[in-house]
Amino acid sequence: MNHHASHAQPGVLSDPTTFAEYLTFTLVETPPADAFAGVAGSIVGIEKSIRQKDPMSNLTMTLGVSHNGWKRLLADHEMPRELGPFQTMSDGDRTFPSTAGDLFCMIKSERMDLNYQAAKYLKQALSGVAELIEDIQGFKYLDNRDMIDFVDGTENPFDDERAEAVLVGDEQPSISGGSYLTVQRYVDREELWDAQTTEDQEKTVGRTKMDNVELDDDVKPAWAHNAKSKVEEDGEEVPMFRQNRPFGNAMEHGTMFVGFARSPEVLTTALRQMITADENGDYDRLLDFVEAVTGTNYFVPSRTFLEQFAD
Repeated sequence: MNHHASHAQPGVLSDPTTFAEYLTFTLVETPPADAFAGVAGSIVGIEKSIRQKDPMSNLTMTLGVSHNGWKRLLADHEMPRELGPFQTMSDGDRTFPSTAGDLFCMIKSERMDLNYQAAKYLKQALSGVAELIEDIQGFKYLDNRDMIDFVDGTENPFDDERAEAVLVGDEQPSISGGSYLTVQRYVDREELWDAQTTEDQEKTVGRTKMDNVELDDDVKPAWAHNAKSKVEEDGEEVPMFRQNRPFGNAMEHGTMFVGFARSPEVLTTALRQMITADENGDYDRLLDFVEAVTGTNYFVPSRTFLEQFAD
């Protein structure tokens, strides 16, 4: 077992649950000097008390801190070397915007009501430190499909490979056991998507719709989503761990992209490959049918890092 895995925040390595809640906070103008201790203490305390209501619900609360958040709350601690603000990307009429977010909390469990309760308490606990600017409730849809009816997250690594792919190791010992996280919220352009034939949809995603089998290379177009979002180094795929979940309702819905990696460069490269047309004019054609409305980067420190503040 990866020896950093035991130090990680549990939600980083665990599979996506039936329900997830994604909270984005921005710091108040002058947070108190010991604000981070309050944040860490709140997360650890709230998680513990709500977990006890139903241990089978597997409730976890995972905290991420942005570049700006780290600078303002953790100035005495070595900054994760690769942590920077999300950079806006655009090409043609496609844009990945960069949006506000200093702290991020992902609440996962098998019960939507417990997630809500944890979110409510966290908002109250952070009231003098940060303002909640977005609260998105995600859920498992059918057999792990997204709202465009294709299975999501098929390429995710498992077990030791997952820990190896997402946890910082000895390259920066002060933050080992932590992970880099990129979050984007995508809204589906449903009518455009539904107007496509199943065959065209399958080419866009790169997998079959019904039984979720990857299309053969001779059939799969260069602009398929799973071709463009795959990062390769020396012919080998570089894994990341996506904890995506659909959100929304019949009026507006889409996908929360929640990508964890040992280096944010993997996530940035995947997004750049998706949005940028190559020499043949090929980009990720799925972007014709979904629109990114947020974009933020965070570092998710280890559980051990948080607990030093929460004592």
